[in-house]
Amino acid sequence: MKNLYPYFSQNPLDRLDQVRADKKEFDRLLDDSNSLFLIFDGANIIVDEVNKKYLFSQNIFENYGVNKEEIVLLGSFEGITYFAFTLKDELKKGLSKIPLRESVNLDFINEDKFGILAQGASVLNWHNSHKFCSSCGSSTSLTKAGWRRDCDVCKTEHFPRVDSVVIMLVTFGEYCLLGRGVNFKEGRYSCLAGFVESGESLEEAAKRELFEEAGIEGYDVEYVASQPWPFPSTLMIGMRMKAKSQELNLDPHEIADAIWVHKDEIKDVLSNKKTSTFTIPDKIAIARNLLEVWIEEK
Repeated sequence: MKNLYPYFSQNPLDRLDQVRADKKEFDRLLDDSNSLFLIFDGANIIVDEVNKKYLFSQNIFENYGVNKEEIVLLGSFEGITYFAFTLKDELKKGLSKIPLRESVNLDFINEDKFGILAQGASVLNWHNSHKFCSSCGSSTSLTKAGWRRDCDVCKTEHFPRVDSVVIMLVTFGEYCLLGRGVNFKEGRYSCLAGFVESGESLEEAAKRELFEEAGIEGYDVEYVASQPWPFPSTLMIGMRMKAKSQELNLDPHEIADAIWVHKDEIKDVLSNKKTSTFTIPDKIAIARNLLEVWIEEK
C-alpha cells in the first residue's frame, strides 16, 4: 500500500524547541510584525470569512486584551512565526467561529497548512483540560511557550499529551470490514478503531480491538500512515490487517452493525452512485484514505 498524506498531517513548521524556554526570544517573536496568530475557541477556529483570513497579525490579541502568558508558540516557516491562543470573548464585527472539522471546506486555507491548525487546536485543547495538577490538585500555569504546565504548589511539570488510536483496514480477499459505531448516524460506516492501551504495541492493539469489537482474529498487521486528529487531541494510526474469517460476533456496546463490503461497492460509494446503501467518512478522515488506496490495488 502506497504512502498516505491525510488531512492535518502536513505541517511545515520548525517547532522551535530551542526557543521555548527562552522568554526573551519568545517575547521578541511575539512582538515581531511578521508573526501570525491562530485563534480557537474549543473545537472552533475563528476566521474572517469576508476578508478570507484565518491567520491574524499581532494586534488581534492586543485588541482583545489577551494575556501574553496564555499564548502558545507553534513554530516558524519561511521567516514567519506562528502562535495560537484561545479566545472565549464575544467576537468583534467581521469575525466568526467555524468548526475545525468544517475548516477544510474553506477555500482560503491551503491544505499544507492544516497541520498547523491541528497542532494549535490539539495543544490548546490540552491546556483547557489540564488547569489543575494531577499530583496534588492545585492550579497549574502555562510555561515554556505553551509546551508545559507547572503546578503552582508542588512544582510538578506536565507536558501536552495525545491519545493514540489504531484504525484498521481489515480485509478478507476482495472484501473489507466496515462498522457502524453506536453513535454513528444511520447508514454511516467506517473502519474499526480503538485506543491503544498501556503496555501494548500498535499491532497488538489492532488485533485486540478487532477481536473485541467484531469477534474476529486478525493477522499480517502492518502500519500504513498516521493522522493528527485534534478532536480533541488524538493521533489516528492507520493499520492494515487480514481477517482469518468473516464470521462476526459484535460488541453491542461499541458496534451497532458491521458489514463485509466488496471493493466494487466501495468504488460505487466513492463515485456517489445512487445505488449505494451506505456512506463512509468524509475526505478529512484517514479511514476514507485507507479505503481509497485499497480499491486502487490490483
